[in-house]
Amino acid sequence: MAFADLRAALAWLEEAGRLTVVGEPLSPRHEIGAFLALASRRERRAYRFDAVAGYAVPVVANVVHDRAVLAAAMGVEVDDLVTAYQARLGSPLAPVLVSDAPLLQHSAPVDVERLLPALTHYERDSGPFVTSGMVTMRNPATGALERTLCRLELRGPDALGMGFLTAPFVDLLPTLAQQVSAGQPQPVAITMGFEPGVLLSSALAPQAGFDKLAVGGGVRGAPVEVVEGPLTGLAVPARAEFLVEGVLEVPGQFDGPMGESNGYYQSTPVTPTCRIGAVHHRADPIYQALLPTGPESDTLLVLVIEAAIATTIRTRFPFVRRVAFSPGSFGAALVVSVARAEPDSVRELLRELLELNRTKKVVVVADDVDPADLVRVEWSIVTRSQPDRDVVVVSGKPGHPIDPTCLPERITARIGIDATGFDHFQCEGPVTFAPAAWARAQDVFTHITKGR
Repeated sequence: MAFADLRAALAWLEEAGRLTVVGEPLSPRHEIGAFLALASRRERRAYRFDAVAGYAVPVVANVVHDRAVLAAAMGVEVDDLVTAYQARLGSPLAPVLVSDAPLLQHSAPVDVERLLPALTHYERDSGPFVTSGMVTMRNPATGALERTLCRLELRGPDALGMGFLTAPFVDLLPTLAQQVSAGQPQPVAITMGFEPGVLLSSALAPQAGFDKLAVGGGVRGAPVEVVEGPLTGLAVPARAEFLVEGVLEVPGQFDGPMGESNGYYQSTPVTPTCRIGAVHHRADPIYQALLPTGPESDTLLVLVIEAAIATTIRTRFPFVRRVAFSPGSFGAALVVSVARAEPDSVRELLRELLELNRTKKVVVVADDVDPADLVRVEWSIVTRSQPDRDVVVVSGKPGHPIDPTCLPERITARIGIDATGFDHFQCEGPVTFAPAAWARAQDVFTHITKGR
């Protein structure tokens, strides 16, 4: 069953032993970001910071720290997540408009710098950024509501910069700018604080004719409740934690630098600004942070990408067994395990995968290798492939906006590696352990590490 809101998701995380409460005072300026980066290298769990220096609002982060959280949000088993997600994408549920929304319980003075404990994540960030806010605007050409998750730079007490990098907003900006120049204000609504299903919907590619929240409602298995913003009239998630309303200002101003999910600082010469006119929030609101280089970006993006390719790939190439993405690669590095197949078939699979929009590197391994085990993947590359005959390179492909090597033209090359060794693997086989000895070793290890 879908979580009603972020609070219900946090209650589940706490009951499941997946939530740690941090009571020590930490500043949102660099300290919480550093803590999350350090903690995420050692364990996958959510954190709630109750003593945020300078703010009364607590911060939660790493809510969607692995697939088990998304599976719980959809009410399915982890092993069934991709299949269920694919099926539900095709069954949107229209949002349900409500008049009494928790989101509108309180109105606050227009001063987001004092209200929101937005994080300054990295050393050279230009300042605090909201990284889990959903922007909602109306498409002037179609009248449809467009939504996206983007970086939001705090530019003053009543201003948020909006770093649009992908469609539809990049394509819409010229039209929106024309409307503003013609004296037609363009309302903007920004919501923050979502349960995992709604957060996932904000990361989806837009589908023609459907509000992202309708697709998200289908994915979560229950319609998303929405309420009209008092200032803008735009429909937004009614059970979010914060609502910021205003109007678009263009051309805006310089944005960044900010540490992006690619692990590099990134600046944008000019991004538009939301000039804020009203702020609303729930009683005792919770601020939801998302560390760009943390596990949540990978968890959300990888499910979206894997579901988009899984059916097609397995239908055309029935020898495909498992698909995994390398952490920290923002979905650009893909590993696929396959049953024994002819080298030409593996090569065809590689070329097909290298046509995917986001993919930059693909490694195909034999099915005795776990594609999520990067140590074994590298072992396969160095022991089961030869660079002069098992590598495919294609050039002139569209690059991803946050790949720093493909700017400014956004054109990239892509590489595929056949690391199966099917056509020239000449060994007695990889080393293994006796099953009984392995089981005994696991028991002893579990015993001596219990409670650490």
